[in-house]
Amino acid sequence: MSDLRISQLPALTSIADTDVSAISQLTGSPTTRKATFAQLRSAVHDGRSVHVRDFGAVGNGITDDAPAIQAAINSLAGNGGGTVMFAAKTYRLASAITISSTTVHLRGQGFTEGGGPGDGTWLRVDSTSFTPITFTGSSRGSKVSDIAFTQAHSGTFNASWAPTNYDWFIRVVDCLGGVDFDNIFFAAVNKGIYCYNSGRTDFRRIRGQVFTCGIEMDQALDVPRYHNIHFWPFWSADTNVLRWQQDNGDALVFKRADGPFIDQAFGFGYRSLFRFTQGASGYTTKFYVGQAYADFIRYGILIDTAGVDGLVANYTCQSERWNASGAPCTDSAGLLISAQNCKVQIGNMRVDTVEDSAIRIGAYNNRVDVFALRCVNYNTRNNGSAAINVANAASGGVNRVHLGTPPVLEGTYAGILQNNGTNGVVQMRAPAGGTPVPGLAVGQDNTGLSAPTGTSMALSANGAEIARVAQSGTVTLGGASPNHALEVTTPAGTVNRLRVQGGATGVPATLLSEGSDTNVGMVVQTKGSGTLSLQTGDGAQAQVLSQSSSVNVMQLVGGATGAPGRVGWQAAGSDANINAVIGQPKGSGAVLAQFPDNAVTGGAARGTYAIDLQTDRNNAAQVASGDASMVLGGRRNLASGAESLVVGGYSNASSGVRASILGGSNNTATDQRATIGGGHNNNSGGAYSWVPGGNSSNTRSQIGKGTWASGMITAQGDAQAAENILFRQTTDATTTRLTAGGAAQGSTNSLNLPDFSVYSGRLTVIAKAAGSTAAAKWLVDLSAVRGSGASSVAVFEGAAASMAPTASNGTGSAWRLTIAADTSNGGIAVSGTGAAATTINWVARYASVEAVTAS
Repeated sequence: MSDLRISQLPALTSIADTDVSAISQLTGSPTTRKATFAQLRSAVHDGRSVHVRDFGAVGNGITDDAPAIQAAINSLAGNGGGTVMFAAKTYRLASAITISSTTVHLRGQGFTEGGGPGDGTWLRVDSTSFTPITFTGSSRGSKVSDIAFTQAHSGTFNASWAPTNYDWFIRVVDCLGGVDFDNIFFAAVNKGIYCYNSGRTDFRRIRGQVFTCGIEMDQALDVPRYHNIHFWPFWSADTNVLRWQQDNGDALVFKRADGPFIDQAFGFGYRSLFRFTQGASGYTTKFYVGQAYADFIRYGILIDTAGVDGLVANYTCQSERWNASGAPCTDSAGLLISAQNCKVQIGNMRVDTVEDSAIRIGAYNNRVDVFALRCVNYNTRNNGSAAINVANAASGGVNRVHLGTPPVLEGTYAGILQNNGTNGVVQMRAPAGGTPVPGLAVGQDNTGLSAPTGTSMALSANGAEIARVAQSGTVTLGGASPNHALEVTTPAGTVNRLRVQGGATGVPATLLSEGSDTNVGMVVQTKGSGTLSLQTGDGAQAQVLSQSSSVNVMQLVGGATGAPGRVGWQAAGSDANINAVIGQPKGSGAVLAQFPDNAVTGGAARGTYAIDLQTDRNNAAQVASGDASMVLGGRRNLASGAESLVVGGYSNASSGVRASILGGSNNTATDQRATIGGGHNNNSGGAYSWVPGGNSSNTRSQIGKGTWASGMITAQGDAQAAENILFRQTTDATTTRLTAGGAAQGSTNSLNLPDFSVYSGRLTVIAKAAGSTAAAKWLVDLSAVRGSGASSVAVFEGAAASMAPTASNGTGSAWRLTIAADTSNGGIAVSGTGAAATTINWVARYASVEAVTAS
């Protein structure tokens, strides 16, 4: 048919490799030769791609296109490999495709994201019992791009729904190198890609909905890479489908993977986003996650095999159960480590909506470091779960979680950060550093906290140590030891302690003893013989001095509510008998029972060297105001005379120098050395006068006179008994007046009467000569009366001149006694006449009763 044109030739219905065609070869000697179709295809495809249609692939979704695709792949073997092109069709795979002897690039035309085949290139599987695509042997360096994969699954959605148990859609096994996957989409695929013993495999832009697992990596001895992973319910968001995934599906599984790089990973509706589990011969180490978001996922990161370690930069997990009104998945956690010896470091981590704890660390010897942690809506069962649950490790090393910044804890039942009852550690930690440059600095390089030793912690300010806390329980404050100002020590077995407590407005600060003992004392001790001082803002107020070898002490005693209440002090110690000093003033200071305040509460100032133990007065002057005066008790008493005394009683006044009142009430001792023994309303008004007691007597300013009464008629001293002592010494025969005090007579030293009075009594006079036994005695009943004025005195009984002795001895018989009225001083004059050149001592006693009228 060489005479026919090409257009006139019959159409070719099919072509075989053995078919021939003419080829004009223009190189060398030009000629025309025959060539089989197989020869032509090899020449045409050398260094170029092949298309699966050229090998019989139909792409109608019904015909098994696997053999044609395999043929296309095989055509590149021995020709340096190449690209296998797919049209924008759906290719059904009912048998296995294996790439093992060459490097190929399976390249589609892209795809429309959705639940099943649409625009673009789709590979569809609807039967089980085989692996659709396998890379193995010498296929490392191969690539798959711009292709969507899908499988047929039941569309009847109910509580028993489960995916069809297909094998992995793609297996990469024993390639000893990487296979690249770029722009891959899985729609309704049970298990996506399984990679074993094929390190450096690279996954980019992997999207879709897988049910059991998206990608599983094992025995990757070189770094695999994952970038832009996005698993989302493209096929179905039915409640039964997504809940099955939440119970059974793991988006990315890592077994033995050395240093995998993972970035921009997202998963929606799975048991885990990242699962690190045991591989055939190891586990994952040194994984790196850049950005990851686990949404509606029970465990964002699940580690259930020992030894895993890696880094996570930014990670968010929300563990809400699908279509459950916001409730969390059962047993959910943002990070769950159930095996031992794992190390995970996380930069920024957020965990939302978990059942109990956001982070759960089990087993032992695990460590997790989180720089910034936010836990939102945890402890949703309100059972007291902590944000971080760290299991107690009985052996093998404790579990640890170290935080870089204070965590943010939010939610209705947000509470504690770490669980109790565990030896696990949740803490923020800084380097040990040192005093000049602390490990944890505040504000500047040389201020903060450091750990000078393994058993101590120090606080430094501007490079200087100001506090240290030691494991032994010793705390020093104020400077480096031994130049610190305060030290606290805690002996072994301590159960009692000291507490310092502040106070609100109007409430004082407090220093307290407390502890497990029922009664806990407090000891304040100085060093050596140092003084213990109590000081207010106005200076020292009290001091305790040191006594060498002290065994006796003073005890201060309070009082409970009583009638009356009481407080005080008492002596105590090892001695059987202990003296007690009530107080020792300094210099000329007084001993007081109250603080002077110039008011009735404390009284006026006391005299120098005074002793005042009185505590009640109605006038500020009722105190021991005289120098060296004493008020030893009672109420409303006054001792204003120098060295005067009031022992007690009520409203007594001792104003004379060295005057004394021993008790009673309303008594006055107004002259020097006057004395009142007690009684009521008595006056001892003359020097050396005295009142032994009684009621309402008056010594009438007479020297040495004693008076006593049982009451009064109208005025003090108007019905009383009295006693006067007169004396004198004579040396000649001159008549001489006997007086109180032996001086010349006057208004205060004789037997002087007040106006309108009468005295009557017995006068006893004795005299004795010096150097002899000459003596005389006179007994005289003596009475006198006085009207108005001294001149009105009349002695109406016992008056006589030159009265011979009642009894005498020797020359005393010649001595004479004269009794007369003293109209100058208004009293009775008693005079003695002795002998020339003879020294005679005269003594007279007048024991009388006295009555006084108003006129």
